[in-house]
Amino acid sequence: MTQRSIHSELNQYHLGLWYSAYRFIISACLLLVFLLTYTQLSSDYEYPRLYLYVLTIYLLFTSIQFMSLGRFKVRIPNQLLLLFIVDVISLSLLTLAIDGPNLHLSLLFVITIFAASLLLDAQKALVITLIAVICVVYQLFLGSILEFTSLKNLTNSAILAFLFCVVYGSAQIAVKRFQLLENLNFSQSLELHRLQNINRYILEQIDTGYLVLDENCHVVLSNPAACHLLGMPNSYHHDQYPLYTTQPDLFELLKFEDLKSGEKFQFESQQSQYHIQVLVQKLVVPHQMLTLLILQDAQKLNQQVQQLKLAALGQLSASIAHEIRNPLAAIVHANDLYPQSDTEQQHMLNHMISRQAVRIDRIIQDTLNMVRNKETHPTRLNLEQFLPLFLQEDLADIQQNIRLNVQAKTLIDFDEAQFRQILINLIRNAIRHNNPDMSYIEVVARIDQKKVQIDVRDFGNGVALQNRAQLFQPFFSTEITGTGLGLYLAHSFCEANQAQLSYVEQKQGACFRIECLQAVI
Repeated sequence: MTQRSIHSELNQYHLGLWYSAYRFIISACLLLVFLLTYTQLSSDYEYPRLYLYVLTIYLLFTSIQFMSLGRFKVRIPNQLLLLFIVDVISLSLLTLAIDGPNLHLSLLFVITIFAASLLLDAQKALVITLIAVICVVYQLFLGSILEFTSLKNLTNSAILAFLFCVVYGSAQIAVKRFQLLENLNFSQSLELHRLQNINRYILEQIDTGYLVLDENCHVVLSNPAACHLLGMPNSYHHDQYPLYTTQPDLFELLKFEDLKSGEKFQFESQQSQYHIQVLVQKLVVPHQMLTLLILQDAQKLNQQVQQLKLAALGQLSASIAHEIRNPLAAIVHANDLYPQSDTEQQHMLNHMISRQAVRIDRIIQDTLNMVRNKETHPTRLNLEQFLPLFLQEDLADIQQNIRLNVQAKTLIDFDEAQFRQILINLIRNAIRHNNPDMSYIEVVARIDQKKVQIDVRDFGNGVALQNRAQLFQPFFSTEITGTGLGLYLAHSFCEANQAQLSYVEQKQGACFRIECLQAVI
Protein backbone atom coordinates (compact mmCIF):
# COMPACT_ATOMS: atom_id res chain seq x y z
CA MET A 1 0.00 0.00 0.00
CA THR A 2 1.41 3.38 -1.01
CA GLN A 3 1.89 6.29 1.35
CA ARG A 4 -0.82 8.26 -0.46
CA SER A 5 -3.41 5.46 -0.07
CA ILE A 6 -2.56 5.12 3.62
CA HIS A 7 -3.00 8.88 4.01
CA SER A 8 -6.36 8.76 2.18
CA GLU A 9 -7.65 5.83 4.24
CA LEU A 10 -6.60 7.59 7.44
CA ASN A 11 -8.59 10.68 6.43
CA GLN A 12 -11.55 8.44 5.56
CA TYR A 13 -11.37 6.82 9.00
CA HIS A 14 -11.33 10.15 10.87
CA LEU A 15 -14.24 11.52 8.85
CA GLY A 16 -16.14 8.27 9.43
CA LEU A 17 -15.53 8.56 13.16
CA TRP A 18 -16.95 12.10 13.19
CA TYR A 19 -19.98 10.98 11.17
CA SER A 20 -20.56 8.06 13.55
CA ALA A 21 -20.53 10.45 16.50
CA TYR A 22 -22.96 12.75 14.65
CA ARG A 23 -25.50 9.95 14.01
CA PHE A 24 -25.28 8.81 17.64
CA ILE A 25 -26.08 12.37 18.81
CA ILE A 26 -28.91 12.73 16.28
CA SER A 27 -30.55 9.43 17.27
CA ALA A 28 -30.30 10.27 20.97
CA CYS A 29 -31.77 13.74 20.41
CA LEU A 30 -34.65 12.39 18.29
CA LEU A 31 -35.51 9.85 20.96
CA LEU A 32 -35.32 12.48 23.70
CA VAL A 33 -37.52 14.91 21.73
CA PHE A 34 -40.09 12.16 21.13
CA LEU A 35 -40.26 11.20 24.80
CA LEU A 36 -40.63 14.83 25.90
CA THR A 37 -43.20 15.92 23.30
CA TYR A 38 -45.24 12.81 22.64
CA THR A 39 -48.14 13.77 24.90
CA GLN A 40 -48.55 17.17 23.20
CA LEU A 41 -47.80 16.03 19.61
CA SER A 42 -49.25 12.54 19.58
CA SER A 43 -51.45 13.41 16.64
CA ASP A 44 -48.39 14.03 14.44
CA TYR A 45 -47.37 10.40 14.63
CA GLU A 46 -49.27 7.87 12.50
CA TYR A 47 -47.56 4.91 14.17
CA PRO A 48 -46.00 6.15 17.44
CA ARG A 49 -45.02 2.71 18.67
CA LEU A 50 -43.14 2.00 15.42
CA TYR A 51 -41.44 5.40 15.71
CA LEU A 52 -40.37 4.66 19.31
CA TYR A 53 -39.11 1.15 18.56
CA VAL A 54 -37.15 2.27 15.46
CA LEU A 55 -35.51 5.16 17.35
CA THR A 56 -34.57 2.90 20.25
CA ILE A 57 -33.03 0.26 17.99
CA TYR A 58 -31.36 2.99 15.88
CA LEU A 59 -29.77 4.53 19.00
CA LEU A 60 -28.54 1.09 20.05
CA PHE A 61 -27.00 0.45 16.62
CA THR A 62 -25.34 3.90 16.43
CA SER A 63 -23.74 3.48 19.86
CA ILE A 64 -22.46 -0.02 19.03
CA GLN A 65 -21.13 1.08 15.63
CA PHE A 66 -19.49 4.19 17.11
CA MET A 67 -17.62 2.12 19.69
CA SER A 68 -16.74 -0.54 17.08
CA LEU A 69 -15.35 2.01 14.64
CA GLY A 70 -13.30 3.68 17.36
CA ARG A 71 -11.92 0.44 18.80
CA PHE A 72 -11.44 -1.76 15.73
CA LYS A 73 -9.57 0.02 12.92
CA VAL A 74 -10.05 -2.83 10.46
CA ARG A 75 -12.23 -3.12 7.35
CA ILE A 76 -13.11 0.55 7.61
CA PRO A 77 -14.96 0.71 4.21
CA ASN A 78 -17.18 -2.23 5.20
CA GLN A 79 -17.99 -0.69 8.59
CA LEU A 80 -18.88 2.62 6.93
CA LEU A 81 -21.10 0.88 4.39
CA LEU A 82 -22.98 -0.85 7.22
CA LEU A 83 -23.41 2.54 8.94
CA PHE A 84 -25.15 4.04 5.93
CA ILE A 85 -27.35 1.00 5.33
CA VAL A 86 -28.59 1.20 8.93
CA ASP A 87 -29.17 4.97 8.52
CA VAL A 88 -31.22 4.62 5.34
CA ILE A 89 -33.37 1.78 6.67
CA SER A 90 -33.96 3.53 10.00
CA LEU A 91 -34.82 6.86 8.41
CA SER A 92 -37.21 5.20 5.94
CA LEU A 93 -39.01 3.42 8.81
CA LEU A 94 -39.24 6.70 10.72
CA THR A 95 -40.71 8.32 7.59
CA LEU A 96 -43.24 5.50 7.38
CA ALA A 97 -44.10 5.96 11.09
CA ILE A 98 -45.13 9.58 10.51
CA ASP A 99 -47.13 8.65 7.39
CA GLY A 100 -44.90 10.15 4.73
CA PRO A 101 -41.86 12.34 4.10
CA ASN A 102 -41.16 15.02 6.67
CA LEU A 103 -38.93 18.09 6.17
CA HIS A 104 -36.69 17.27 9.11
CA LEU A 105 -36.26 13.61 8.24
CA SER A 106 -35.72 14.52 4.58
CA LEU A 107 -32.81 16.73 5.66
CA LEU A 108 -31.32 13.79 7.55
CA PHE A 109 -31.69 11.68 4.39
CA VAL A 110 -29.83 14.32 2.37
CA ILE A 111 -26.99 14.50 4.93
CA THR A 112 -26.71 10.70 4.89
CA ILE A 113 -26.47 10.52 1.09
CA PHE A 114 -23.94 13.38 0.96
CA ALA A 115 -21.81 11.76 3.67
CA ALA A 116 -21.96 8.42 1.85
CA SER A 117 -20.66 10.10 -1.31
CA LEU A 118 -17.74 11.52 0.68
CA LEU A 119 -16.79 8.40 2.64
CA LEU A 120 -17.57 5.60 0.17
CA ASP A 121 -16.54 4.97 -3.40
CA ALA A 122 -18.92 6.04 -6.18
CA GLN A 123 -20.54 2.62 -6.68
CA LYS A 124 -21.29 2.04 -3.00
CA ALA A 125 -22.58 5.60 -2.62
CA LEU A 126 -24.89 5.00 -5.59
CA VAL A 127 -26.20 1.82 -3.93
CA ILE A 128 -26.97 3.80 -0.75
CA THR A 129 -28.74 6.47 -2.83
CA LEU A 130 -30.87 3.87 -4.68
CA ILE A 131 -31.79 2.16 -1.41
CA ALA A 132 -32.92 5.54 -0.05
CA VAL A 133 -35.00 6.18 -3.21
CA ILE A 134 -36.60 2.76 -2.96
CA CYS A 135 -37.34 3.19 0.74
CA VAL A 136 -39.15 6.52 0.36
CA VAL A 137 -41.05 5.67 -2.85
CA TYR A 138 -41.89 2.01 -2.86
CA GLN A 139 -42.75 1.83 0.81
CA LEU A 140 -45.90 3.83 -0.04
CA PHE A 141 -46.86 1.32 -2.72
CA LEU A 142 -46.18 -1.53 -0.35
CA GLY A 143 -48.16 0.20 2.41
CA SER A 144 -51.15 0.78 0.13
CA ILE A 145 -51.15 -2.86 -0.94
CA LEU A 146 -51.02 -4.01 2.67
CA GLU A 147 -53.63 -1.33 3.55
CA PHE A 148 -51.63 0.33 6.33
CA THR A 149 -50.87 3.56 4.45
CA SER A 150 -52.12 5.60 1.49
CA LEU A 151 -50.65 7.15 -1.65
CA LYS A 152 -51.35 10.72 -0.59
CA ASN A 153 -47.64 11.48 -0.08
CA LEU A 154 -46.55 9.96 -3.38
CA THR A 155 -45.70 13.38 -4.86
CA ASN A 156 -43.54 14.33 -1.87
CA SER A 157 -41.78 10.97 -2.06
CA ALA A 158 -41.05 11.42 -5.76
CA ILE A 159 -39.67 14.91 -5.16
CA LEU A 160 -37.57 13.59 -2.31
CA ALA A 161 -36.21 10.76 -4.48
CA PHE A 162 -35.27 13.26 -7.18
CA LEU A 163 -33.56 15.39 -4.53
CA PHE A 164 -31.54 12.34 -3.43
CA CYS A 165 -30.27 11.85 -6.99
CA VAL A 166 -29.34 15.52 -7.28
CA VAL A 167 -27.49 15.41 -3.96
CA TYR A 168 -25.64 12.28 -5.06
CA GLY A 169 -24.55 13.90 -8.34
CA SER A 170 -23.51 17.12 -6.62
CA ALA A 171 -21.64 15.19 -3.96
CA GLN A 172 -19.72 13.21 -6.59
CA ILE A 173 -18.59 16.46 -8.22
CA ALA A 174 -17.56 17.79 -4.83
CA VAL A 175 -15.73 14.55 -4.03
CA LYS A 176 -13.70 14.79 -7.22
CA ARG A 177 -12.75 18.36 -6.34
CA PHE A 178 -11.87 17.29 -2.81
CA GLN A 179 -9.74 14.44 -4.11
CA LEU A 180 -7.94 16.78 -6.48
CA LEU A 181 -7.23 19.21 -3.66
CA GLU A 182 -6.21 16.36 -1.39
CA ASN A 183 -3.77 15.00 -3.98
CA LEU A 184 -2.36 18.48 -4.52
CA ASN A 185 -2.01 19.03 -0.79
CA PHE A 186 -0.39 15.63 -0.36
CA SER A 187 2.10 16.31 -3.17
CA GLN A 188 2.94 19.70 -1.70
CA SER A 189 3.40 18.21 1.76
CA LEU A 190 5.76 15.57 0.34
CA GLU A 191 7.72 18.26 -1.50
CA LEU A 192 7.88 20.38 1.64
CA HIS A 193 9.04 17.38 3.66
CA ARG A 194 11.69 16.63 1.03
CA LEU A 195 12.96 20.23 1.08
CA GLN A 196 13.06 20.18 4.88
CA ASN A 197 15.15 17.00 4.79
CA ILE A 198 17.51 18.56 2.22
CA ASN A 199 17.87 21.71 4.33
CA ARG A 200 18.48 19.65 7.42
CA TYR A 201 21.10 17.57 5.60
CA ILE A 202 22.88 20.71 4.35
CA LEU A 203 22.88 22.24 7.84
CA GLU A 204 24.31 19.02 9.26
CA GLN A 205 27.18 18.94 6.74
CA ILE A 206 28.52 22.50 6.99
CA ASP A 207 31.16 23.56 9.53
CA THR A 208 29.55 26.91 10.33
CA GLY A 209 27.21 26.87 13.31
CA TYR A 210 23.66 28.22 12.95
CA LEU A 211 21.44 29.06 15.92
CA VAL A 212 17.97 30.57 15.46
CA LEU A 213 16.35 32.16 18.53
CA ASP A 214 12.78 33.34 18.96
CA GLU A 215 11.64 36.40 20.91
CA ASN A 216 11.75 34.44 24.19
CA CYS A 217 15.37 33.41 23.57
CA HIS A 218 14.33 29.82 22.84
CA VAL A 219 16.32 27.92 20.23
CA VAL A 220 14.00 26.98 17.35
CA LEU A 221 16.73 25.70 15.02
CA SER A 222 20.32 24.61 15.43
CA ASN A 223 22.76 22.41 13.56
CA PRO A 224 25.37 19.95 14.88
CA ALA A 225 28.20 22.44 14.21
CA ALA A 226 26.54 24.97 16.54
CA CYS A 227 26.11 22.32 19.24
CA HIS A 228 29.76 21.29 18.85
CA LEU A 229 31.10 24.86 19.04
CA LEU A 230 28.93 25.71 22.06
CA GLY A 231 29.75 22.47 23.85
CA MET A 232 26.17 21.19 23.85
CA PRO A 233 25.08 17.55 23.23
CA ASN A 234 24.24 16.85 19.59
CA SER A 235 20.78 15.64 20.57
CA TYR A 236 19.70 19.24 21.12
CA HIS A 237 19.71 20.11 17.44
CA HIS A 238 16.55 18.01 16.94
CA ASP A 239 14.29 19.87 19.39
CA GLN A 240 13.34 23.34 20.54
CA TYR A 241 14.68 24.34 23.95
CA PRO A 242 15.41 27.43 26.08
CA LEU A 243 18.94 28.72 25.57
CA TYR A 244 19.57 29.38 29.27
CA THR A 245 19.26 25.68 30.13
CA THR A 246 21.90 24.48 27.65
CA GLN A 247 24.30 27.44 27.16
CA PRO A 248 23.89 29.84 30.11
CA ASP A 249 27.15 31.67 29.29
CA LEU A 250 25.83 32.76 25.89
CA PHE A 251 22.41 33.54 27.34
CA GLU A 252 23.90 35.85 29.99
CA LEU A 253 26.07 37.57 27.39
CA LEU A 254 23.18 38.33 25.06
CA LYS A 255 21.21 41.51 25.54
CA PHE A 256 18.54 40.13 23.30
CA GLU A 257 16.52 43.28 22.75
CA ASP A 258 19.67 45.29 21.90
CA LEU A 259 21.02 42.93 19.25
CA LYS A 260 21.31 44.56 15.82
CA SER A 261 21.54 42.91 12.42
CA GLY A 262 25.16 42.70 11.26
CA GLU A 263 26.60 43.00 14.76
CA LYS A 264 29.68 40.86 15.52
CA PHE A 265 31.19 39.82 18.83
CA GLN A 266 33.39 37.07 20.26
CA PHE A 267 32.92 35.04 23.41
CA GLU A 268 34.31 32.09 25.33
CA SER A 269 32.39 29.59 27.41
CA GLN A 270 33.31 27.19 30.15
CA GLN A 271 31.36 24.51 28.28
CA SER A 272 33.38 24.90 25.08
CA GLN A 273 37.04 24.70 24.15
CA TYR A 274 36.61 27.17 21.27
CA HIS A 275 36.93 30.92 21.02
CA ILE A 276 33.77 31.69 19.07
CA GLN A 277 32.95 34.58 16.75
CA VAL A 278 29.23 35.38 16.52
CA LEU A 279 27.50 37.24 13.67
CA VAL A 280 23.93 38.45 14.35
CA GLN A 281 21.27 38.53 11.62
CA LYS A 282 17.65 39.53 12.21
CA LEU A 283 15.07 37.36 10.41
CA VAL A 284 11.62 38.83 9.78
CA VAL A 285 9.03 36.08 9.34
CA PRO A 286 5.20 36.34 9.57
CA HIS A 287 3.94 37.07 13.10
CA GLN A 288 7.33 36.82 14.80
CA MET A 289 10.87 38.13 14.91
CA LEU A 290 13.70 35.59 14.85
CA THR A 291 17.41 36.12 15.44
CA LEU A 292 20.03 34.09 13.58
CA LEU A 293 23.42 33.62 15.25
CA ILE A 294 26.17 32.50 12.87
CA LEU A 295 28.92 30.82 14.90
CA GLN A 296 32.50 30.27 13.72
CA ASP A 297 35.76 29.23 15.33
CA ALA A 298 37.70 32.51 15.73
CA GLN A 299 41.06 30.73 15.62
CA LYS A 300 40.21 29.08 12.33
CA LEU A 301 39.06 32.43 10.93
CA ASN A 302 42.39 34.00 11.85
CA GLN A 303 44.20 31.19 10.05
CA GLN A 304 42.07 31.79 6.97
CA VAL A 305 42.89 35.51 7.08
CA GLN A 306 46.59 34.71 7.19
CA GLN A 307 46.20 32.33 4.25
CA LEU A 308 44.39 35.04 2.27
CA LYS A 309 47.20 37.49 3.00
CA LEU A 310 49.77 34.98 1.76
CA ALA A 311 47.65 34.30 -1.32
CA ALA A 312 47.37 38.04 -2.02
CA LEU A 313 51.14 38.39 -1.69
CA GLY A 314 51.61 35.53 -4.14
CA GLN A 315 49.15 37.10 -6.56
CA LEU A 316 50.96 40.42 -6.42
CA SER A 317 54.29 38.68 -7.07
CA ALA A 318 52.75 36.82 -10.01
CA SER A 319 51.41 40.06 -11.51
CA ILE A 320 54.83 41.73 -11.28
CA ALA A 321 56.49 38.70 -12.85
CA HIS A 322 53.90 38.69 -15.62
CA GLU A 323 54.50 42.33 -16.50
CA ILE A 324 58.30 42.05 -16.31
CA ARG A 325 58.26 39.15 -18.77
CA ASN A 326 57.54 41.43 -21.77
CA PRO A 327 60.50 43.87 -21.38
CA LEU A 328 62.78 40.95 -20.50
CA ALA A 329 61.82 39.32 -23.78
CA ALA A 330 62.78 42.53 -25.60
CA ILE A 331 66.13 42.67 -23.75
CA VAL A 332 66.88 39.03 -24.60
CA HIS A 333 65.97 39.64 -28.24
CA ALA A 334 68.22 42.72 -28.42
CA ASN A 335 71.07 40.86 -26.74
CA ASP A 336 70.81 38.04 -29.30
CA LEU A 337 71.02 40.55 -32.17
CA TYR A 338 73.87 42.54 -30.63
CA PRO A 339 76.92 40.42 -31.75
CA GLN A 340 75.87 40.34 -35.44
CA SER A 341 74.98 44.05 -35.61
CA ASP A 342 77.06 46.96 -36.88
CA THR A 343 78.01 49.95 -34.75
CA GLU A 344 74.88 51.97 -35.47
CA GLN A 345 72.60 49.00 -34.80
CA GLN A 346 74.53 48.18 -31.60
CA HIS A 347 73.97 51.74 -30.41
CA MET A 348 70.27 51.37 -31.11
CA LEU A 349 70.16 48.01 -29.29
CA ASN A 350 71.99 49.48 -26.29
CA HIS A 351 69.41 52.22 -26.18
CA MET A 352 66.61 49.61 -26.36
CA ILE A 353 68.12 47.51 -23.54
CA SER A 354 68.53 50.59 -21.37
CA ARG A 355 64.97 51.68 -22.10
CA GLN A 356 63.53 48.24 -21.24
CA ALA A 357 65.52 48.10 -18.00
CA VAL A 358 64.04 51.45 -17.02
CA ARG A 359 60.65 50.10 -18.00
CA ILE A 360 61.08 47.09 -15.68
CA ASP A 361 61.68 49.47 -12.83
CA ARG A 362 58.64 51.52 -13.83
CA ILE A 363 56.50 48.38 -13.96
CA ILE A 364 57.36 47.54 -10.38
CA GLN A 365 56.70 51.10 -9.25
CA ASP A 366 53.45 51.34 -11.20
CA THR A 367 52.20 48.02 -9.83
CA LEU A 368 52.90 49.22 -6.30
CA ASN A 369 51.26 52.53 -7.10
CA MET A 370 48.16 50.70 -8.31
CA VAL A 371 48.01 48.73 -5.06
CA ARG A 372 48.46 51.92 -3.05
CA ASN A 373 45.88 53.77 -5.19
CA LYS A 374 48.38 56.48 -6.22
CA GLU A 375 47.52 58.89 -9.00
CA THR A 376 48.59 58.37 -12.61
CA HIS A 377 50.58 60.88 -14.66
CA PRO A 378 48.79 61.38 -17.98
CA THR A 379 50.64 62.89 -20.94
CA ARG A 380 49.47 64.01 -24.36
CA LEU A 381 49.89 61.18 -26.89
CA ASN A 382 49.51 61.57 -30.65
CA LEU A 383 48.58 58.03 -31.65
CA GLU A 384 49.55 58.60 -35.29
CA GLN A 385 53.16 59.11 -34.14
CA PHE A 386 53.16 57.09 -30.91
CA LEU A 387 51.89 53.72 -32.14
CA PRO A 388 54.53 53.06 -34.88
CA LEU A 389 57.31 54.04 -32.45
CA PHE A 390 55.78 51.85 -29.75
CA LEU A 391 55.72 48.80 -32.05
CA GLN A 392 59.36 49.33 -32.94
CA GLU A 393 60.50 49.78 -29.33
CA ASP A 394 58.35 47.33 -27.39
CA LEU A 395 57.16 44.73 -29.91
CA ALA A 396 60.01 44.51 -32.39
CA ASP A 397 59.88 40.70 -32.45
CA ILE A 398 56.26 40.63 -33.72
CA GLN A 399 56.09 43.99 -35.46
CA GLN A 400 55.71 42.38 -38.89
CA ASN A 401 52.52 40.60 -37.68
CA ILE A 402 50.71 43.82 -36.80
CA ARG A 403 48.70 45.89 -39.29
CA LEU A 404 48.32 49.45 -38.04
CA ASN A 405 45.49 51.80 -39.08
CA VAL A 406 45.47 55.17 -37.27
CA GLN A 407 43.25 58.13 -38.05
CA ALA A 408 45.08 61.46 -38.32
CA LYS A 409 45.17 63.87 -35.36
CA THR A 410 44.08 61.22 -32.87
CA LEU A 411 45.12 62.66 -29.51
CA ILE A 412 44.56 61.24 -26.02
CA ASP A 413 45.69 62.05 -22.48
CA PHE A 414 46.99 58.82 -20.93
CA ASP A 415 49.80 57.63 -18.66
CA GLU A 416 52.34 56.53 -21.28
CA ALA A 417 53.88 53.68 -19.32
CA GLN A 418 50.51 52.20 -18.42
CA PHE A 419 49.24 52.68 -21.98
CA ARG A 420 52.24 50.72 -23.25
CA GLN A 421 51.54 47.88 -20.83
CA ILE A 422 47.87 47.77 -21.88
CA LEU A 423 48.75 47.58 -25.58
CA ILE A 424 51.47 44.97 -25.01
CA ASN A 425 49.04 42.71 -23.15
CA LEU A 426 46.26 43.09 -25.73
CA ILE A 427 48.51 42.70 -28.81
CA ARG A 428 50.43 39.68 -27.51
CA ASN A 429 47.11 38.04 -26.53
CA ALA A 430 45.77 38.71 -30.03
CA ILE A 431 48.91 37.24 -31.68
CA ARG A 432 48.66 34.16 -29.45
CA HIS A 433 44.99 33.53 -30.27
CA ASN A 434 45.06 34.54 -33.94
CA ASN A 435 44.05 32.20 -36.75
CA PRO A 436 47.19 30.31 -37.92
CA ASP A 437 46.16 30.98 -41.51
CA MET A 438 46.26 34.75 -40.92
CA SER A 439 49.68 36.42 -40.86
CA TYR A 440 48.61 39.57 -39.04
CA ILE A 441 46.31 41.19 -36.49
CA GLU A 442 44.83 44.68 -36.67
CA VAL A 443 45.31 47.70 -34.43
CA VAL A 444 42.83 50.45 -35.38
CA ALA A 445 42.62 53.90 -33.80
CA ARG A 446 39.81 56.28 -34.78
CA ILE A 447 37.68 59.15 -33.49
CA ASP A 448 33.98 58.51 -32.84
CA GLN A 449 31.85 61.35 -31.42
CA LYS A 450 34.63 63.06 -29.46
CA LYS A 451 35.85 59.70 -28.17
CA VAL A 452 38.92 57.80 -29.30
CA GLN A 453 38.51 54.08 -29.87
CA ILE A 454 41.57 51.84 -30.09
CA ASP A 455 40.64 48.33 -31.29
CA VAL A 456 42.95 45.30 -31.14
CA ARG A 457 41.47 42.61 -33.40
CA ASP A 458 42.46 39.06 -34.20
CA PHE A 459 40.89 36.48 -36.51
CA GLY A 460 40.80 33.47 -34.20
CA ASN A 461 37.86 31.75 -32.48
CA GLY A 462 37.00 34.66 -30.19
CA VAL A 463 36.04 34.40 -26.53
CA ALA A 464 33.49 31.75 -25.57
CA LEU A 465 30.16 33.14 -24.37
CA GLN A 466 30.43 31.52 -20.93
CA ASN A 467 33.85 33.16 -20.35
CA ARG A 468 32.99 36.76 -21.25
CA ALA A 469 31.61 37.71 -17.87
CA GLN A 470 34.93 36.73 -16.23
CA LEU A 471 37.31 38.26 -18.78
CA PHE A 472 38.57 41.10 -16.58
CA GLN A 473 38.54 39.26 -13.26
CA PRO A 474 41.96 38.67 -11.68
CA PHE A 475 43.57 35.27 -12.23
CA PHE A 476 40.99 34.12 -14.76
CA SER A 477 42.70 32.46 -17.72
CA THR A 478 41.68 29.90 -20.33
CA GLU A 479 45.29 28.79 -20.70
CA ILE A 480 47.05 26.40 -18.36
CA THR A 481 50.25 28.47 -18.37
CA GLY A 482 48.49 31.85 -18.10
CA THR A 483 48.44 33.87 -14.88
CA GLY A 484 45.15 35.58 -15.63
CA LEU A 485 46.55 39.00 -14.73
CA GLY A 486 47.12 40.62 -18.13
CA LEU A 487 43.53 41.68 -18.87
CA TYR A 488 42.87 42.46 -15.22
CA LEU A 489 45.81 44.89 -15.04
CA ALA A 490 44.92 46.39 -18.44
CA HIS A 491 41.35 46.97 -17.23
CA SER A 492 42.63 48.52 -13.98
CA PHE A 493 45.03 50.84 -15.84
CA CYS A 494 42.22 51.98 -18.14
CA GLU A 495 39.95 52.81 -15.21
CA ALA A 496 42.80 54.72 -13.53
CA ASN A 497 43.06 56.90 -16.66
CA GLN A 498 39.27 57.49 -17.01
CA ALA A 499 39.11 55.10 -19.95
CA GLN A 500 37.15 51.92 -20.54
CA LEU A 501 38.35 48.53 -21.76
CA SER A 502 35.65 46.24 -23.14
CA TYR A 503 35.19 43.17 -25.30
CA VAL A 504 33.37 43.81 -28.59
CA GLU A 505 31.61 40.87 -30.20
CA GLN A 506 32.26 40.35 -33.91
CA LYS A 507 31.66 37.69 -36.56
CA GLN A 508 35.19 36.30 -36.46
CA GLY A 509 37.87 36.57 -33.82
CA ALA A 510 38.11 38.74 -30.74
CA CYS A 511 38.15 42.52 -30.46
CA PHE A 512 39.21 44.45 -27.35
CA ARG A 513 38.39 48.15 -27.39
CA ILE A 514 40.00 50.97 -25.39
CA GLU A 515 37.66 53.93 -25.32
CA CYS A 516 38.71 57.30 -23.89
CA LEU A 517 38.00 60.99 -24.37
CA GLN A 518 39.69 62.81 -27.24
CA ALA A 519 42.28 65.29 -26.05
CA VAL A 520 41.47 68.91 -26.83
CA ILE A 521 44.14 70.65 -28.90
